[in-house]
Amino acid sequence: MTQDGPASLNTEVQKFIRLCRDDVLPLWAGRGVDRGRGGFYEQVNFDGTPDEQALRRVRVSSRQIYAFSHASLLGWGDYRELVSWGVDYLVSTALRRDGEPGFVHLLDADGAVCDTRRDLYDHAFHILGLSWAYRATNDSQMLELAEDTLAFVDESMGAPHGGWCEGIPATMPRRQNPHMHMYEALLALYEASGDHGYLRRADEIFMLLVERFIDTKTGLLFEFFEQDLAPVNPATIEPGHMAEWCWLLHSRAALSKAEIPVLAQQLGQHADDYAFGADGFLLDAYNADGKVIVPSRRLWGQTEWLKSMFARLNNNTEMAGQASRLLHRIDDSYFDVKVPGLWMDQFDLDGRPMAEHVPASIVYHLVSAAGEAERVLTKAKDKGT
Repeated sequence: MTQDGPASLNTEVQKFIRLCRDDVLPLWAGRGVDRGRGGFYEQVNFDGTPDEQALRRVRVSSRQIYAFSHASLLGWGDYRELVSWGVDYLVSTALRRDGEPGFVHLLDADGAVCDTRRDLYDHAFHILGLSWAYRATNDSQMLELAEDTLAFVDESMGAPHGGWCEGIPATMPRRQNPHMHMYEALLALYEASGDHGYLRRADEIFMLLVERFIDTKTGLLFEFFEQDLAPVNPATIEPGHMAEWCWLLHSRAALSKAEIPVLAQQLGQHADDYAFGADGFLLDAYNADGKVIVPSRRLWGQTEWLKSMFARLNNNTEMAGQASRLLHRIDDSYFDVKVPGLWMDQFDLDGRPMAEHVPASIVYHLVSAAGEAERVLTKAKDKGT
């Protein structure tokens, strides 16, 4: 057995699954839940105590709903009561809170509305979380609300040059990232409902990706755009999002047993090419000339990169070794903390910790990556490797 082989990958995958299943999920199902005032805490301190006063982004509730729904479906614990409780809180505190359709953006710790904007990125996660919640609980009201939320987005946020605007009120620049998560949400809505119309809607976003979000000269994914979807100059590139798109395009192909788009492999390779230094982590952002413009590395970028590797394994020993080594580095770096189930979210270029709290929003990334890890492990077992 070597560190670069499939056997080593299986060992690292099992370790990562145990970390998420046995440490991350139980901690956040306990200390990350505000049973007194309702909802989920935005962040916790490094000793595991919640930050009682932090403002709460409403989308974090939906990301937690997704995480506990996915975990329940994987058989990693029965979190269905928490999922239903979370959806009840989401609806009662954020939906139509000011009398207008859609979900408000920001609450204070006591549940008062701080920001009434309707944000596209937020609503993508509401659709995602509600779709997974329906699958976990079989409560048809959750699926209906997910579909109603998509209808609201279509009716209120459509943009004349394609896709959707950033929200209500509309802001600039336009971004590819909310569209990527709407793509993810539509795949989830299809899996929940079985309605192939949602796959066709996702394919429309894929065309935006091909025609507007990808630079035709370099094949790189740009982040920010003008009203007409011309790229903002100078361009910004986030390698973690290229990895995330790679995984999503593989996921879409798997749902229809279709051929994997060439673009998926290209974006995965582009992400690989941005690995920084001997540590081999993805940094947060570059410009089009390859200059670092956000000199840090957050955990989410590594989990999305890992998912892209899992998607591209396909008996590729080199990719298996790459994924195994990344899992090992993630464990040694981000999870080198005192309280199991927490992590250091961000480091600078010299490996110095930067985060002051542990954000709840990253549980979504961890459970998504662990779910992919479970798929890889199951596939290996089925093959007898």
